[in-house]
Amino acid sequence: MKKFSILVSRMNLLLFILWIILIALIPGFLATWLGVGGCFLRIPMLMYLLGLDIKEAYFVNQAVIAITTIPGVIEHYRKKHVFTRGALVAGLSAAVGVAIGAYVVAKYLPSDILKVIFGSACIIIGIIVARQTLRLKNKLKRRIVVTEVKHLECGYRLVLMMFLAGFATGICGFGGGIYYLPIYFMFDYPTHIAIGTSSAQMIITASVGASILAYYGFINIFIFICIGTLTLVASWAGAKLSARTMPWILRIAYSLLIIFAGGYVVYDSLKMLLYS
Repeated sequence: MKKFSILVSRMNLLLFILWIILIALIPGFLATWLGVGGCFLRIPMLMYLLGLDIKEAYFVNQAVIAITTIPGVIEHYRKKHVFTRGALVAGLSAAVGVAIGAYVVAKYLPSDILKVIFGSACIIIGIIVARQTLRLKNKLKRRIVVTEVKHLECGYRLVLMMFLAGFATGICGFGGGIYYLPIYFMFDYPTHIAIGTSSAQMIITASVGASILAYYGFINIFIFICIGTLTLVASWAGAKLSARTMPWILRIAYSLLIIFAGGYVVYDSLKMLLYS
């Protein structure tokens, strides 16, 4: 409660409630609509609207993803967008990487450096996915479900790539979707299956990341409960809309949003580092 009183004392109570609603609904909806966890918006919003330190924002983000992605994943599963075996293999492999990355963050990396890493990762991945999508736009017009696909990668290549993605996830504090999705695309997972499987995988990896950060004291239960409760509704709505959206639109929306969010964080971080 002490943290709550300090936080609210810095802003009007109504404004605080408004920020909580926006941070819950917007990233929560985008998370299961695009299959990315919503971290590319949630983390900057937690830092700039509520004033959380980036490591505390990492905890809130990952804890929210671990719990609130569940309704969206259930909806994706009903729509046959989840490749269960792939989600388990990828989730467990990435969880090992997340554990190592989150440990490095908690013990060694300064917050200002983390902001630059976070923002740069968003920009690079956004550009890569946008270019790939524009090249394949004509092939990305139909929703494909798991029962239509004969083979999807779930072997050692997926294990290795997801371990590396998990480590990057732990370093950057993501739920992981912005790394996991491009890997699924690289292995030719159809867009809706990639989104549903990525969403399922994030339940595992985000739980690990949040637990390690909490163990080292980077925790804010009050903000987690406030945002997490509202995000449950937004998560379900995002998954519902995802099934009705053309694949190339999902990919382009994902790319533009993470480029914008990453660019702002990098700009603000470099400004602080250069003029501090």
